[in-house]
Amino acid sequence: MKRLGFLLILLTLVLACQKNYDKTKQPYKFIPNETNVIIQINELSDFISSIDNNEILSNIYTTELQSASQILKTLNTTKQVYISLNDSNYLILTENDSTLFVIDSISNHISETLADLKIEKTQLNDSVIYHKIIGNTFAGSNSLELLKTLNSENENTKLSKLIETADKKSVASILFKSKTPNYSKLLFLEDLNKDNSNFTILDIGYTDKGLNYNGILTSKDSSTNYLDGFKNTIPQKINTPSIAPHSTNSLISVSYNDFSVFNDNNNQLKDSTATVASETFLNFTNEIALIEDALILHSLDTNLILEAIEDKSNIESFRDIDIYEFTNPNFFQSNLKPFISFENANYFSVFDNFIVFTNSTETLKSILTDALNNNTLANSDAFQSINDDLSDEASLFVFKNSDGLSEILGKTMKGYNANAVQFVREDNYTHINGVIQKFKKKAASNSVTETFTSSLDATILTPPQVVKNHISKSHDIVVQDINNVLYLISSSGNILWKKQLQGKVLGQVEQIDMYKNGRLQLAFATPNRLYVLDRNGKDVSPFPLKFNDAITQPLSVFDYDKKKDYRLLVTQSKNLLMYNAKGQSISGFNYKTNDSNINSQPKHFRIGTKDYIVFGAGENLQVLNRQGKIRINVKDKIRFSNNEIYLYQNKFTTTNTLGELVQVDTRGRLTTKNLNLTDNHKITTTSKTLVSLRENRLIIKSRTLDLDYGEYTEPRIFYLNDKIYVTTTDLQSKKVYLFDSQAKSIPNFPVFGTSSATLEKLDGERGLELITQSDDKTIVVYKLH
Repeated sequence: MKRLGFLLILLTLVLACQKNYDKTKQPYKFIPNETNVIIQINELSDFISSIDNNEILSNIYTTELQSASQILKTLNTTKQVYISLNDSNYLILTENDSTLFVIDSISNHISETLADLKIEKTQLNDSVIYHKIIGNTFAGSNSLELLKTLNSENENTKLSKLIETADKKSVASILFKSKTPNYSKLLFLEDLNKDNSNFTILDIGYTDKGLNYNGILTSKDSSTNYLDGFKNTIPQKINTPSIAPHSTNSLISVSYNDFSVFNDNNNQLKDSTATVASETFLNFTNEIALIEDALILHSLDTNLILEAIEDKSNIESFRDIDIYEFTNPNFFQSNLKPFISFENANYFSVFDNFIVFTNSTETLKSILTDALNNNTLANSDAFQSINDDLSDEASLFVFKNSDGLSEILGKTMKGYNANAVQFVREDNYTHINGVIQKFKKKAASNSVTETFTSSLDATILTPPQVVKNHISKSHDIVVQDINNVLYLISSSGNILWKKQLQGKVLGQVEQIDMYKNGRLQLAFATPNRLYVLDRNGKDVSPFPLKFNDAITQPLSVFDYDKKKDYRLLVTQSKNLLMYNAKGQSISGFNYKTNDSNINSQPKHFRIGTKDYIVFGAGENLQVLNRQGKIRINVKDKIRFSNNEIYLYQNKFTTTNTLGELVQVDTRGRLTTKNLNLTDNHKITTTSKTLVSLRENRLIIKSRTLDLDYGEYTEPRIFYLNDKIYVTTTDLQSKKVYLFDSQAKSIPNFPVFGTSSATLEKLDGERGLELITQSDDKTIVVYKLH
């Protein structure tokens, strides 16, 4: 009996240890061994958006992933999400918490518990998912059998180590076996591997123009990966785009520092008996490339190649360039497989450091003509647009224009005129760098073009603002409609998400990095809430904070020492409440009210080494220190206008109801200046620039502009690319004006618009974007060239 009791205790301890072990397991360690594709998602909202909106990725993703996306849209997490795909089955894995998958909050669902299996079955519209919790991991799949067989003991450690190399700052990383359909299309080549045992991992980063990706291709041994042909060679600069015609659809180039080493490696890997002899004119080359109707050699000494080619005869001259007949025309048919195969190399010519082989003299003359006129691929705007995204050297380089890309993807890809993948052999890995990019011909200098419009579901409540996108390093647009729905719109006009709020956003939407990891959150206040939202539009705990008394000014965000130790200041009529980024009240801040309502948003200024929190309260200018105590006692009364308080000329600056400029220095001394402004005037400043508007008179610094009579929005100042811009909108004539600091109109302005405008560099292209409204439901974006 004692022995039985001991065994029961031992069994209990073993099971408890197993449960605790499962709790420490990373979700990806449950991925089955037979998986063909794994996707690590780092930014869930952006990834879901890419399934529908990214023209390249939506064509690459499989039906199984499209089905899994219905479940992904219901998940509430900022943790990594892993999707395993094999045949028609998918498996979703992520770290579990109480808010991850709340079934009761999902509309149109049917749910039941398979009690004997401890598995939940949930139907969402036409999709069925089986899900359970294993330790600290949520696992969901469309296959009940797959979920039943999950076991933490079956970890593929090699696969786990590969997953751990993925870049967690990318939107997503895709791991796939070499011959997996769809995903392998990103490599632009089919015959890189002999079998399906090798994995490729690509970190995906997409822009509004296309896709960027980089990663590695692994190989079990040197007999399964044709890229091992580049072993012990040094990647070279790819030169052949400098002679390929600008209209080239496809270019495949191999480079090496020693052809004999590459040739020996390649001969060992090929199944074919066709090989290049060790003594060959190709030994004097460092690059061989194939375009549609030509084969191109590059050499530092073409005279050596010319002397070494015995099978030739000079037949004519074209523009002082000799054309030779090559009497071994099928020399390139099999010798360079699997990378290059070219038949009927009947003719060739030498041009600079290149030797060009073609099947007809007409084709050869056409290529030479383009080269003489610098009408080459390297000189094309499309190719130059991706140059910065390419490495200087590569072992294998593949270029496709839109026609070439369309052939790979099996779909017409109009406008994608610049696409390339580079393979760089190094040590025991092959590094991959790819760019697929839509190219639009540059507009004329100083022109203004409409880039896109985005329509909301209801009337726009507040003018559009811009916020930083920490993933793409560009900017997105945030806007709210009259139903208090907040929208985040990408720099290409796609609506990324919508969020129902409990009121109108007061003032500007701020951004903070509360976790100090480079990922930004949106922070703002509505009349009774303080919100902090993550990149996916989800509430960041413990926010939103709820307030019984109304919030009366926009949220003020202070970062005193630029160390991301944020202070969130909430204004309620006469009172100020200070919180940290975790939503905790700051006990060390105590503002003693002067029994007057605060009538402007509190702002933080630093002058020298001192901090100043400044706002108007009644007819007093309040200047506080970090603790909320009075730092400067301003004795003079001010009848504040409706303008904000600025730091201008190192003085706290605003205007009064008489239209006078009011300035207070750090000793509390007040001065006024008559600006000849009317009651209904508007001002804005930077530290050195003052802009004012009364009726139709706009004054920028000391320069005056008399605009057409109308109803103008408050002028706004933007400092971009070391230049000051000023904008205002005439709401009557629906014209948006844009001026520089010298009060000169920017060429081709005004443009059509119905609200105040924002100027920003939205995307990675040169030039700025101006964001405004074209009607009460539509945002319009203009590009300044």
